Amino acid sequence: MPEPMRRVFERLEEETLAPFALRSKNATRRHPLEDEGRAFDYRTAFQRDRDRIVYSRAFRRLRQKAVAGILPAYEDHRRNRLTHTLEVAQVARTIARALRLNEDAVEAIALAHDLGQPPFGPAGERALDDLLSGRRDGKGGPGLGDLGGFEKAWQGVRIVDRLEKRYEHAGLNLTDPVREGILKSGRSGRPRGETLEGVRDGEPAVLETQVVALADRIASALHDLDDALQAGAVGVEEVERLRAVAELKRKLGGKWRARASRFMKANAIHRGLTHLLVTGTILGSRENLDGFEGEPTGREIAPSAAGARLLSDLEGFLERRVHRGSEAEKVEARGRRAVLGLFGAYFSDPGLLDDHVLLRYKELAGVPYFRDLPREIRDREASQRYRKDPRFTRLLADHLAAMTDGYVLAEFGRLLEIGAVPIPSVEQLLREEGR
Repeated sequence: MPEPMRRVFERLEEETLAPFALRSKNATRRHPLEDEGRAFDYRTAFQRDRDRIVYSRAFRRLRQKAVAGILPAYEDHRRNRLTHTLEVAQVARTIARALRLNEDAVEAIALAHDLGQPPFGPAGERALDDLLSGRRDGKGGPGLGDLGGFEKAWQGVRIVDRLEKRYEHAGLNLTDPVREGILKSGRSGRPRGETLEGVRDGEPAVLETQVVALADRIASALHDLDDALQAGAVGVEEVERLRAVAELKRKLGGKWRARASRFMKANAIHRGLTHLLVTGTILGSRENLDGFEGEPTGREIAPSAAGARLLSDLEGFLERRVHRGSEAEKVEARGRRAVLGLFGAYFSDPGLLDDHVLLRYKELAGVPYFRDLPREIRDREASQRYRKDPRFTRLLADHLAAMTDGYVLAEFGRLLEIGAVPIPSVEQLLREEGR
């Protein structure tokens, strides 16, 4: 019988990858792999993870979530969370291959790194964190105190561990290195009281995870600049004064087309800066890894000093000129109001929720299905059980975080129309936001 292809690929990893790279043969999972009678075993553990992520519902929903703000209804070219994810994966694979790291592990982590991102990007994340951290208690929050908060990286692991349902067990049963990579590639905090089996809590990120984290920064800066240029939100002249673009023009010399259209200049800038920043990362990381032995410190994958300055300068420009301003504030406020409004409506009346959410709470809490209850006792059940149960509050956060931008706005509009979401007065808005 011929040797399984998986074993061949695992042997190739031993022969071609750097000594400090992850090995798929060592990867562990929370559950045994499902025996579905397959005759051929041709994928490594990390390749299997990649495929499971791509076929998940959470991955498909990324195409209808904005990178920041609200995704326009009729915008064909602006990036969304899915295109952002694909660009991160492309940059990360390039860096990983050049450094002889495990490209399959890097791809799986990159494709999953934003699965936990709620609608409206950072604005939606802050709204859910306010609700689950107790900061809104007495001002529209659930009144249950600190439930651990909300953080997109932890939500991503929650999705692949518990919420996706494709097998007999909960979740996607990804390998522990990929689960840890999802958490640490985008970690900005830790929900209190949560521990994750199989994740090295408190330990620095492995090299493959570090690659994804830096690729996320690079891809985000590059596509935000490109979108802003293509939309005319920033002028070509001011972008040409950026340190990174000035360096690009110097390297191109006579090949820089000074009189090209904005469209062509934006394309040239995107190509050139991608090459500059990725090359700087590869060179800087190679220098850090020269003679590397032992455990990572979390600082091995980093751009050269010059590349770090260029990236920092670009990010500062985007923060000042693109991510702030009255229009950005209005868009974020609209998304935040929709998330908070939906939460308030569902928390007040669970009957407004989709059937599958109520069924999940029934299974979770071991209670009768809400719609099977006589109408005269539903209000009592909602006030005495649902609104006092932290599990129901977390369930609402899971439901809201899974929604796409368009679905949140449509549902908010529908509930607003029937009076399920009250229109707040100016005084209420100011009081709720603590101003």
